[in-house]
Amino acid sequence: MPDLARHDAETATATPTFVFVHGLNGNSFYWAPVVRELALLGHRSLPVDLPGHGLDASIPLTYQAQGIAAFVASSSPMSAITVQDNVSHVIEVVQKVRRHGPVILVGHSLGGVTIGLVGNAIPDAIHRLVYLSAFCPSTPDAPSATALSRTPEALKDVPIPNPEHSLFLGMEPVTRGLIRFNLRSSDPLALEDFRQTNMPEATLEQTLTVINYGMQPEDSAHTSLADARVEADTWGRIPRTYIRLTRDNVIPPALATKMIDDADRLTPNNPFDVHDLAAGHVGVILQPRALAAILDRLV
Repeated sequence: MPDLARHDAETATATPTFVFVHGLNGNSFYWAPVVRELALLGHRSLPVDLPGHGLDASIPLTYQAQGIAAFVASSSPMSAITVQDNVSHVIEVVQKVRRHGPVILVGHSLGGVTIGLVGNAIPDAIHRLVYLSAFCPSTPDAPSATALSRTPEALKDVPIPNPEHSLFLGMEPVTRGLIRFNLRSSDPLALEDFRQTNMPEATLEQTLTVINYGMQPEDSAHTSLADARVEADTWGRIPRTYIRLTRDNVIPPALATKMIDDADRLTPNNPFDVHDLAAGHVGVILQPRALAAILDRLV
């Protein structure tokens, strides 16, 4: 019969495993560069595909053939995926990984909503939460990622998007529970708008590589709209880090600072440990060594 007490003692002192949760329209492939750099530093890591992502993604033929009007009008299984589906999936992953030692749960962008709700549910299973320029709703005034994106801080010092030239395919799919992008667009102005917003430090060639390897054309809209406020008595017990990206135009520094300050007021005895990195929102993945160095210091 296994010695459970001995196993628990061994895993409690083991090196933590990093579990990565991607953002909107992302997938586990996005994390490949930082997983590589962490491995070179001797760390285990596991990038998660949320339901309907990665090799389970929905890539309609209408999108593949660039029949964009038909793609926008079509239905998708992604519209049925809820934030609770994402949370349940990550909880299952965390519970399996923690058998081998502590878990550091990292969320990027909209992945912050998922890791926050996982923290609400299973605080004792998580060694540390890391928000990589990620949404962290904590107040009644801005309980969701969408609400946070509409605050004055979200609009401070960011370029104004051009609605006539955008990879975003409009609000009509959102009413059906979908967020859709035409990532295969050849419109140079739309691609430049995406680059400036998401990865201003990148070249067009780098932007296309990240789009084609680390993103997918559609996602559920439910996670963005969900009330995802963190709870002081559960989430608030977990040590937490925020990595603020100083060139971010999606979650600009002013919005990141607002979320940090709001959360610190909720749990003043357990404030965020804050780090800055000169990177754009998606372009941060082009600096995997610098990102891995910050994560390495958290172990």
